[in-house]
Amino acid sequence: MTNKNIKLLLTGVVVLVAAGVLAAKYWYYLTNPWTRDGQVHAQVIQIAPRVSGPIVNLPINDNQMVKAGDLLFEIDPRTFEAAVQEAEADLKQEQANLAEARDDAERAARIRKRDPGAMPERQLIKKESSMRQAEAGVLVAEAALRSAQLDLEFTHLRAAVDGYVANLNLRVGSQAVANQPALALIDINSYWVHGFFREDRIEGVQAGDRAIVTLMSYPDRPLEGRVDSLGWGIEQDDGSTGYNLLPKINATFEWIRLAQRVPVRIHLVNPPKDIPLRVGTTASVMVITGGNGSSAAAPVPALPRALQ
Repeated sequence: MTNKNIKLLLTGVVVLVAAGVLAAKYWYYLTNPWTRDGQVHAQVIQIAPRVSGPIVNLPINDNQMVKAGDLLFEIDPRTFEAAVQEAEADLKQEQANLAEARDDAERAARIRKRDPGAMPERQLIKKESSMRQAEAGVLVAEAALRSAQLDLEFTHLRAAVDGYVANLNLRVGSQAVANQPALALIDINSYWVHGFFREDRIEGVQAGDRAIVTLMSYPDRPLEGRVDSLGWGIEQDDGSTGYNLLPKINATFEWIRLAQRVPVRIHLVNPPKDIPLRVGTTASVMVITGGNGSSAAAPVPALPRALQ
């Protein structure tokens, strides 16, 4: 065999081995469910004030990172401070009324005990009833004071969780309206990924399966994930009520059946700090089913570009 033939043979062997490795690699990816239709999600908390009033302090900026307990904005407290002072005065008045009513009732009880004929029993009962009414008045005043104090506390809106301020449109002087969302806060400890898989590819997917998540913005930095759960229902078009209260059925071609997409919730396992997660961004997701690659110690393989 000539040297030329040997070189050709070796070249052919290398090509065949490379083709085999490539085919095996792609067969591995094709036998595990994957989808390009994935999205990053997180819990978004709507921050709504409990009281109304103009904003007098706004120490945050749009897209700013805040910690739980940080001040988001402050509503003008002067009206609520006055309400607290008024409630405190009402409570003192009710307490004075109670003290007077209690003295009258106790004095009447002593007089009747000493001389039953000196005071009718009906009058004693009336004074005791007045004392009980005064006690109730004190309880009402205490509740009113507590309510006023809470309203004053509610003028300071604080972050409930660590997160990012989103879509901030407030300004100092803006009117905050009670129970109306004023801004959004993205909880940084609640990120997950929804992979929307074709219904004919989820048969082997189970909770706990390993998942590989590749963000479109970081195609060379795959993330480790685990399947949390599979969705149990999606919105149905056929059978919905039409304008005339009859069921609405969409026409379809018999030879074309489009597979529905089922959401699979993926929990991210210790995502790197240098990869920012943004709600709504696109991701590719592959689930390794059947226990394949279930070891958390195994490195996270990057998806081929064709599958991203």
